[in-house]
Amino acid sequence: MEVFLSKILVFPFKSFDPVEVEKVRITEGGTLENDRRFALFRKEDGKVLSRKWETKLYRIRSNFDLGREEVVFSYEGVERGFKFREREAIERFLSEVLGYAVELREDRRRGFPDDGEAYGPTVVSRPTLVEVGSWFGLSEGEVRLRLRTNLELDGENLPPFWEDRLFAKAGETVWFKVGPVKVGGVNPCRRCPVPARDPFTGESLENFRRRFEEMRRKTLPPWAERSRFDTFYRLTVNTIVPPSEAGKVLKVGDRVILL
Repeated sequence: MEVFLSKILVFPFKSFDPVEVEKVRITEGGTLENDRRFALFRKEDGKVLSRKWETKLYRIRSNFDLGREEVVFSYEGVERGFKFREREAIERFLSEVLGYAVELREDRRRGFPDDGEAYGPTVVSRPTLVEVGSWFGLSEGEVRLRLRTNLELDGENLPPFWEDRLFAKAGETVWFKVGPVKVGGVNPCRRCPVPARDPFTGESLENFRRRFEEMRRKTLPPWAERSRFDTFYRLTVNTIVPPSEAGKVLKVGDRVILL
């Protein structure tokens, strides 16, 4: 079965909207260029701004131009555009929207990933999005925005949860290549409250987690390492990328090969 990279999403500002790109470079820190490059922190206590706890973020739209390094934010009819370098102006605008002071930080090398150990690009397959959507009456696109995954795989007759092949027992790494880039699958991602919420309003689906765990258990494929499921609220794969891969480029259409 031929598997290929069908979609690449990067999130220039952590917890804001994604940008779909046709190709992306691997940074020296083992992440995707521009992914979670910026993050906002609450000045009061230094807490990173996240959709896990700040529901106003769901109603802020962000449109990025990576070539020009620009972003346009829109919130309740107010639209403002900024250069990435205009940090103080961005901080002022978003502080006003959120109702408390925030600080914008940048890390070009690694960004601000959620997983401090398996901080490479996250992986899912398109059939998985379709399958999970069928559990809740959601479209493939809606599930994509809820899961916020970087690399999406596809292929003819590719089964749902094919990506569960990309992790093994705790402490083991499953190595695979996406085009020229060597990637190590580490663990199935433990999900947070974000997938349950509408990506545009933040409204939660009732009994989302209970239904998700029930269906994940029922549909867990035979190739999935069951010992990694302390909870069935796990989906998509967290990865690492070795230092040797820095500077290499992933492209839509690249073949995926298990090593």
